[in-house]
Amino acid sequence: MWIELNPPNNLTTMGQIESKIRKALQPMLEVFSGLLIRATSPFRKGDFIEIDGRLGSVEHKGIRFTILRSIDGEPVHVSNTLFFTKHLHNLSHQNIVNVDLETKVCYSENMAKIKKLINDYLSNNKLVLRNPSPKVVVKKMKNSHVELGVKVWCSLEKYLEVDAETELLLNQFLISQGVKVASENTAAAKLMA
Repeated sequence: MWIELNPPNNLTTMGQIESKIRKALQPMLEVFSGLLIRATSPFRKGDFIEIDGRLGSVEHKGIRFTILRSIDGEPVHVSNTLFFTKHLHNLSHQNIVNVDLETKVCYSENMAKIKKLINDYLSNNKLVLRNPSPKVVVKKMKNSHVELGVKVWCSLEKYLEVDAETELLLNQFLISQGVKVASENTAAAKLMA
């Protein structure tokens, strides 16, 4: 005697069942995480934090989500469950600051290679912190080049030194590696050489 079980069409595999359960439980996990955040207070309103690549000052600690204000002024919604599954960096308590750098690279360059070179250079720079990790992003596309923004972190005591030297030294390093940078970078880097 054979018994055939025919699950409903929308639940045909264990993966789909697991996905539906996870989706149903997500709001409860967010609420539970929100209550834990309020009980443990790992950060306060106004603290500058980094979690899972999201960076900003805490604007609102909600039950399901925490809202950050990014450096660009945009609101960033962070699921409260991330604070218990990812590593939180409360930068307000670490006496560190952000420094924005810029480099202009010709279109003919391989951007993946450029990003690796920049990260290699920064990983050997003793003044730049490893955590939070530096970020390299495309800021603008110009007629002849791409403007890359490089966001690094340093201790408050080293800010002036990092701000004054790092961008220039980064451009010199890129030039020494045979990278074609825009003429503005080249002139500035040669002046300091």
